[in-house]
Amino acid sequence: MSVPPEAASSALLPADLLIVNAKIVDVVRLRTYLGWVSVRGDQLQYVEEGAPPPGLQAAQTLDLGGQFLAPGLIDAHMHIESSLVTPRRFQQAALPHGTTTVLADPHELANVFGAAGVSYTLEASEHLALRVYLAIPSCVPATDFTLETSSGTIGEADVRALADHPRVLALGEVMDYRGLASPGSRLPAIVRAAQEKGLLIEGHTPTLSGTVLSDYAAHGVLSDHTLSTPAKLLEQLSKGFTVMLQEKSLNRDVLAALRELPDRSRVLLVTDDVMPNRLTGGHLSHILRAAVRQGLDVLEAIAMATLRPAMYLGLRHLGLIAPGRQADLLVLPDLDTFRPSRVYVAGKEVYPNLPPLPPNPPAPRGGEISRPLTRPQDFLLPLRNGPHSLAVIGMNGRNTYTTLGYEAQHLQGGQTGDPTLTQVAALQRAGSRPPSQALLRGLGLRSGAFATTLAHDSHNLLVFGQSAAEMSRAANLLIGAGHSGAGGGMVFVDGPETHFLPLELGGIVSDAPLEVTAALFERIEAALRLRGVTHLNPLLFLSIFSLSVSPAYKLSDLGLLDVEGRRLLPLEQLLPRP
Repeated sequence: MSVPPEAASSALLPADLLIVNAKIVDVVRLRTYLGWVSVRGDQLQYVEEGAPPPGLQAAQTLDLGGQFLAPGLIDAHMHIESSLVTPRRFQQAALPHGTTTVLADPHELANVFGAAGVSYTLEASEHLALRVYLAIPSCVPATDFTLETSSGTIGEADVRALADHPRVLALGEVMDYRGLASPGSRLPAIVRAAQEKGLLIEGHTPTLSGTVLSDYAAHGVLSDHTLSTPAKLLEQLSKGFTVMLQEKSLNRDVLAALRELPDRSRVLLVTDDVMPNRLTGGHLSHILRAAVRQGLDVLEAIAMATLRPAMYLGLRHLGLIAPGRQADLLVLPDLDTFRPSRVYVAGKEVYPNLPPLPPNPPAPRGGEISRPLTRPQDFLLPLRNGPHSLAVIGMNGRNTYTTLGYEAQHLQGGQTGDPTLTQVAALQRAGSRPPSQALLRGLGLRSGAFATTLAHDSHNLLVFGQSAAEMSRAANLLIGAGHSGAGGGMVFVDGPETHFLPLELGGIVSDAPLEVTAALFERIEAALRLRGVTHLNPLLFLSIFSLSVSPAYKLSDLGLLDVEGRRLLPLEQLLPRP
């Protein structure tokens, strides 16, 4: 028996918000259709094609006039600290770009503060409109104390305690694959604890393939977000991984391989790291636009940033415009530019009228920069005058991959005199151990010095320069900030010129508005470019120069690192006697 239309409409539940004349983005069938939706409380009630029936009551009606309505974007792998801001400042930047949910791995704060850094992130994100879920950092430190010094640690007991928080969904990227396979390592117990707590296990596999990748996956690792290739994409998918494509993986070859797949449900778009000057122009929306520019269908790209990450994370109330799902919605004038005019989270408008900032909790204790001030002679190579075969790290201008070779150099007064080389030093945050040192070819820096306490992942002090005096001056500005309780930061000096970006929380994050942090960041980057640095992302490259799991050679506070060999190398290769 059919129900009369008037009876059907009278049975409809009233709406808090009724959205009509919307081109609804269907991320299941990869289509758009003209329709309407109603919101009751924080969730969607009706999602229908055509026009709403007459008589449907609504407290508020929004006529989109043919604009698009899409689900809020979900970033399944990212680090808030990479934008150098606190969670509340990140929210104010990300919501206008359509990001409504993130899985954040706070392993930068954890490397400085330990488990307290994770607890701080949970507290700092508690009252945000942005949905912030967390992954517990698995590798703090990234490798072990024979290769680098970390202020913070996270162990099995920390994982078990933190996993009880309802917004903790995963164990963060397991970067130390050798440690995972080592019976003497603490990492297997950390992974087992996470599995027993029902957490996802996130991966980090820049170079693994074949049986080594299989061994790694057999520990329960479910994802990878590192630089992808067509062959790597296909092997990882076949071995059960969810593959996360960040911007550096978005090339036509990878996307062509993606389009040929009969099932693309385990391929996502993620940001990983977004520096503050780039966050002002887009977040996950920027990655989505980049994928479309490389030839990916826009509806496919939207699905890779909404429904698919929601399914991976087990957030079945998100990622789709459908009845019963949370009303996280984007109003978009067009899909090509993908710039929302309105953003809703849980049925409430959060852009263009951003929510008020909640208070920022106090910073955790510990991790201070307490080492003594440096002297210029600390940055001279500790070798006699004359010929030497010295380790020189090579770089490229696109990413963070590095090479190593030993080159004949003539030292005079602890310096090579080669203007094409940049001297690099890494110093522990605490104690008085002399800096470890290396030479870098390809940076292009002609004068001045740059120093940073944002130095992945252990966040010791990194200094780059052409002059020992300028390197000491730059380092002392940051050490002085630490001594005064101001954390640390990034600084560039060259004669009378000084550009300083304060990062008061652990020397890695600021609670200043993003626009302020981004402007200071840009000034330092501009100063480096003016002096010959041509890398695509210079400050990202420089801050990752100590990352002990980033191929292939890096510099920690303990020395020159062979990342794949998991060993320290000498600065000097002994020459045969004449």
